[in-house]
Amino acid sequence: MKQDKKNLFKNTIALVIIQVLNYVLPFITLPYLSRVLDVDKLGLVFFAQVFMDYFFRLAMFGFDFSGVRTIAINRDDKDATNLIFNSILSVQVIFLIISFIILSFLIIFIDKFRSYWLVYYFTFLSVIGNVFIFTWFYQGMERMKFITVLNIITKTASTLLIFCFIKRAQDYYLVPLFNSLGAVLAGGISLFFVKKVFNIKFYIPSKDDIINTFKYSSQFFLTKVAIALYRQTNAFVLGLVVTTTAVAYYVSADKIFWAVFALYSTFIGALFPYMSKNKDIVFFKKLLKYLIIFAIGFGLFLVIASKYLIIIFFSEKMLPSVNILRIFAISFPLYVFVDTFGFPLLGAFGYVKETNSGYIVGGIYNICGLVLLYLFNHITIYSVAILVSSTYIIIFLHRMYYINKYKILAKQENNQV
Repeated sequence: MKQDKKNLFKNTIALVIIQVLNYVLPFITLPYLSRVLDVDKLGLVFFAQVFMDYFFRLAMFGFDFSGVRTIAINRDDKDATNLIFNSILSVQVIFLIISFIILSFLIIFIDKFRSYWLVYYFTFLSVIGNVFIFTWFYQGMERMKFITVLNIITKTASTLLIFCFIKRAQDYYLVPLFNSLGAVLAGGISLFFVKKVFNIKFYIPSKDDIINTFKYSSQFFLTKVAIALYRQTNAFVLGLVVTTTAVAYYVSADKIFWAVFALYSTFIGALFPYMSKNKDIVFFKKLLKYLIIFAIGFGLFLVIASKYLIIIFFSEKMLPSVNILRIFAISFPLYVFVDTFGFPLLGAFGYVKETNSGYIVGGIYNICGLVLLYLFNHITIYSVAILVSSTYIIIFLHRMYYINKYKILAKQENNQV
């Protein structure tokens, strides 16, 4: 148990470093890009990123939950680890091929995508690179130091390329290229680590193994689809119905909010394999006291600092983003508790279906809200921000219902076998 807690601490630190690189380094370039690029072109870059996230979620297929769990449970069995890794990789390659075909179809037949085809293809490269980083594998093995070093090198390289080569508004198409180059390089080196350090042997598993892997992770994939319904879909709809300028305002606030929240979610990423293995409810309840203080404190900080954060990380021409960020900030405690009570608690105790259903309910609520806003011609950056924040109220209430139903927090003993 003590060793598991040491691993939890080490992997939390590693995940925090990775998330800082993923979210903070872009905030070194964003003030520069927001001043060099026109708002609509910055919005185009954001829109392409939001759109590609659908493909990324499809290719990941929930393996950032199911893969972490199965690897964590079987990591001492080399044959099982090899089979799990190759089965997951096979499913991911299939979905990457499908994603590329869908993207090409849209670019060929739809003007909105064909006009900026280079931006979309360059952004798609990041999908390929990020899939092959195999973060789920390193999390499950609780060996995040490899991918931490890898991210430091590649993210820094992408940042330097942006500063060195993007000088004019017309250089907007280079932004997704340079961002993707770092991800592709990271993916390539990660493959090397997987083979040389962890002795993974690459092979094509049997059809039954691939199908079983697909079936098992499908329940986790539903979670990712549902999350996309109230995150990416909102920005995507703004780009389709309103303008890419509206996307720039909305995503600017969204990026700041999630950069802050990502630092917390890294802890959730490290806590999930620990709770899956140990089911240490006593430890979880001790943490909960500090999480309440953290959630309220950070929420208040974001509300107060919203204007300054937007100006610092973007520019004064992004001031319409301030109130969007404040709307998100008010809901920060809800975001924290929804994530904390999800897979690290309900999921770790085997209530995966209940965990997923909360996201699905929230996703359906959000889509219905978007439809109503569209029918009443009231889709704006502010109405959409209020909608996504209210979605977390629905998910939080859903979580609490099942936590009370199964009396999870009432358990006093550690369920470790």
